[in-house]
Amino acid sequence: MSSSQDRVGRVIHHKDYYLRGGDMNVLIGNHLYRIHSHFFYRESLEWRQMLDAPTDGGDHGTTDAPSPFTLNDVKGEDFDRFLWVIYNPYYSIYDAPIETWLSILSLAHRWNFCNMKDLAIRELEKLDIEPIEKIVAYHEYKINKTLLLPAYIAMCKREKPLSLTEGMSLGMETVLRLADARERARQQAAESGIRSPTFDDFEDVQMEGMVREVFGIPPRPMSPGRHSRNSSDVFNGFGGTTMPNGFGFPPQTVNGETTSGLNGADSASHKPFDSLHVSTGATEPLTNGSTNKADGKKPQAPPKDGKPSSPEPNGAASQQAASGATDNKGGAGGAKLNGGAKK
Repeated sequence: MSSSQDRVGRVIHHKDYYLRGGDMNVLIGNHLYRIHSHFFYRESLEWRQMLDAPTDGGDHGTTDAPSPFTLNDVKGEDFDRFLWVIYNPYYSIYDAPIETWLSILSLAHRWNFCNMKDLAIRELEKLDIEPIEKIVAYHEYKINKTLLLPAYIAMCKREKPLSLTEGMSLGMETVLRLADARERARQQAAESGIRSPTFDDFEDVQMEGMVREVFGIPPRPMSPGRHSRNSSDVFNGFGGTTMPNGFGFPPQTVNGETTSGLNGADSASHKPFDSLHVSTGATEPLTNGSTNKADGKKPQAPPKDGKPSSPEPNGAASQQAASGATDNKGGAGGAKLNGGAKK
C-alpha cells in the first residue's frame, strides 16, 4: 500500500515532453506530460470530445484544471513515439524502425488520428517487413489489403508450411484463404501439364490473380484513396498538404481511372502501375492505320460535303491511279482524275 502511494506521489516531469507553453496534462505511470491540446483537438474526434466534456472545477487535464488525463492502458514508450511525430524537430524527416511505426500506427488507429495513420502506413511501406508480421498488423489496423499483395504472394509461394504459432497469429480465416490460393496454384499447374510443380514455377503475376480472387481484392487499376477516412484538402500537420487522395501527393489519371499520387507503396520498391500502358495522343493509332506523331501541324477540316479529302496523286502512284480509273470508267474517268473535272 505504502509503496503504491509513494509511486503515485513521486510524479516526474517527462524529460522531453513536459513542454513550456503546454496546456494539456497527461499522466502515464508516474510520468507527467505537458503538451499542446491543439494537435489532439484538431486531429482526433475522440480527443475533441474528451477535451470538450465538462468536469467539476474546470476543463479536465488543462491548465485551468491541472488534474491530468490518466492513460492507464497506454505504454509510456508508445506515447513518446506518438508525440515524436507531432514534435519532430526535423521537418518531414521521419527515420524510424518498424517497431516505432507500429507503435505510432496503433495509437493513431485507436484515437482516429487519420493523417498520422496515413503517414505511418507510408513509412512502413518503405521498410522490409516479414510477410506474416505485415499481414497481422495491417489486418489489425484495417489497412487496405491491396498493400498486402506482395506479402500474400510470398506466403503462397513459400515451400515451408505454416507453424502452429504462425497460424495462430494469422488467424483461421487468413490461413484458410492462403491454403485455398496455394491449392488453386497447384491445380492450375497440373492442368498445364507440370507433373511435379513447385511454387517457383509460378510468376508473381500469375499468383497475384489468384490471391486477388481469394482475398476479394479488386483488380487494378483501382483508386485506393485514403486508408483511414474520407479525404479533405487540409494541412495534415505531418509533412505536407493532404490531397483528395489522402496523401501529400496530387492524384494522377491512368487510362481514365483516377489513382492516388501514392498508392500506399514506396515508388522505389513497388510500382503498381508499371505494367499498364498509358495511351496518349502522340501515339494513338488513327482509323486509317497511320500514326499521328504530334508534329505540330494543325489538323485539316473535312470538306463541306462531308467526304474526307484525299491527297493529290503524284509520281508512280498518280500513274497507277490514272490507269486504274481508265480501265474502270474509260478515258473520261482518267481525264477527270487528272484535273479534267475542274470547272
